[in-house]
Amino acid sequence: MLAAVLLFGLVISGTAYASGESGETSETETLGGDGTSAPEEQAGDAEEQTEDAQKETEDTKEQTGDPESALGEAVENGRYAGDEVIADGVYIDEIDVGGMTPEEALRTVLSYVEEAKKKTLTVTLEGAEEVEPITTTASELGLHTNEPSEIIMEALALGKDGNLITRYKAEKDLKTSNQVFELGMAIDQEQVSRFVTERTEGLSVEPVDAELTRTGDGFSVSESRTGIKVDVPATIEEVKKAFQDWNREDVTLAAVAEITQPRYTTAVLSQIQDPLGEFSTKTSDRSGGKLQNVQRGVDLTNGILIMPGESWSMHDALAPFTAENGYTVQIAYQGNSYVQEYGGGICQLATTLYNAALLSEVNISKRSNHSMVVKYTLEGLDATINDGGSKDLELTNDFDFPIYIEARHNGGGKVTYTIWGKETRPENRTLKFTHNILSEEYLPDEVTVDPGMAPGSQDVKQATSYPKMTVEAYKEIYVDGVLQERIKLHTDKYLASARKVVKGPDLPVDPSTGLPVGADPNGGQQADPGVGQPEAPDGGQTQAPPAAEAPTQAPPAAEVPTQAPPTEAPSQPELSVPAPED
Repeated sequence: MLAAVLLFGLVISGTAYASGESGETSETETLGGDGTSAPEEQAGDAEEQTEDAQKETEDTKEQTGDPESALGEAVENGRYAGDEVIADGVYIDEIDVGGMTPEEALRTVLSYVEEAKKKTLTVTLEGAEEVEPITTTASELGLHTNEPSEIIMEALALGKDGNLITRYKAEKDLKTSNQVFELGMAIDQEQVSRFVTERTEGLSVEPVDAELTRTGDGFSVSESRTGIKVDVPATIEEVKKAFQDWNREDVTLAAVAEITQPRYTTAVLSQIQDPLGEFSTKTSDRSGGKLQNVQRGVDLTNGILIMPGESWSMHDALAPFTAENGYTVQIAYQGNSYVQEYGGGICQLATTLYNAALLSEVNISKRSNHSMVVKYTLEGLDATINDGGSKDLELTNDFDFPIYIEARHNGGGKVTYTIWGKETRPENRTLKFTHNILSEEYLPDEVTVDPGMAPGSQDVKQATSYPKMTVEAYKEIYVDGVLQERIKLHTDKYLASARKVVKGPDLPVDPSTGLPVGADPNGGQQADPGVGQPEAPDGGQTQAPPAAEAPTQAPPAAEVPTQAPPTEAPSQPELSVPAPED
């Protein structure tokens, strides 16, 4: 039969066939002598352009949500009546539309799309079982289909369009296999991006740091937890891929995420278990203001955790030196004199921590000495900070384990710093820190006569005479008590400051004895008020002239714990005195 049809087509050259339910008609296509199309062909071109315009109108209507109107216009302007049916064996997606009119097929397709919109997307987060997955519908993702009427009209035309051979082949194919037209559903890119960006915030898990707590015999460490952060752009792409070859079922996928580690893990903090170095200093100053400053400084520098590779500034931890930050005005060094400043005496903490750091062999990346010697540690082994931070005590953790700074104050002027970590040094290895005074020079007393004072009286303004001094500091390493190495740490220079006395006019001379009135005729003399020997760092007596003792009238300026950057009390703009230089 097919051979006969083909033969018939060859005999009737130039003839094309069109088919409808009402029967078959033929049209003869005639070319002009100049090779141009006949008027019938030109009319066909015009008709084709009209169909293209109509198609654009239909597409616009469907994209604006009016597929019924688009289908109605397609049927009205097409070559098939609205009551014609689609051939058997024709599917649109999973819908068997065979035997349906275009209108019936459209209703079925739209119902199918609505069911598809109810399908869900569930996004999980692998590794975070305690986090609830997030779920949405395909409708919320903007699921839609473009041009369903166009697909329906293509399905309707199958087996009806084309010449006899084309129609015959289409009918033959439909008897052996189904013809499936893809509906082409898609999700809205902007709605997907908005969903992933806004909703996956709830999936992300913040890391939880381990917490270190000081106990009576050591430390306890809480459990840390890793965090998970959703990679939003990558997750958006995963959602898009899931709907590219979508099987019209519910979708479950894992968000793309990266693990974020806590800063402090349980394993790392658990290494802090051994005291690496401890040092204490004590001041004889019992003024409430000085003790208030010391206690405030202890509160601000206790419980400091320094991770490997990190640096810590004592100045930054203590500043600002203001009343609002808990400090009071006390005496501090400024050059070779005293000033009144907020935070006066806080440098004792710097000296104490400096010596603890030396014993711990922590890297001391910044340190300065006082402008004048202090009495609570050896010369050359003190440290200070100042208000502006140019003098600071900075520690850098070069170990592969964290270190912990513990500060204590007994309430009476004794300050203790302990640095904790992981002890890796041999037990038979010990350290000692010493100094070598290269030069020492005292100034004579500065005596000022005040005619308004009673004859023979005096007022000691600064009881201590501070020497001009150059000192070398050394670190000595012993193994089994035998010196193995002596390392020079630094050379410090201190300014001199004379003892300062204001006195009245000299006493008149007793003509009978030739001595000042009131003098002991036997050679003794009344003791000068306010004159005394300062206390040496080891509790003994210094050789005259005395070194670095607190003034009689007022406590000495900014005493600081050993080995910390020189800071002799920060200044306040409200004070009439200038800021200290040290």
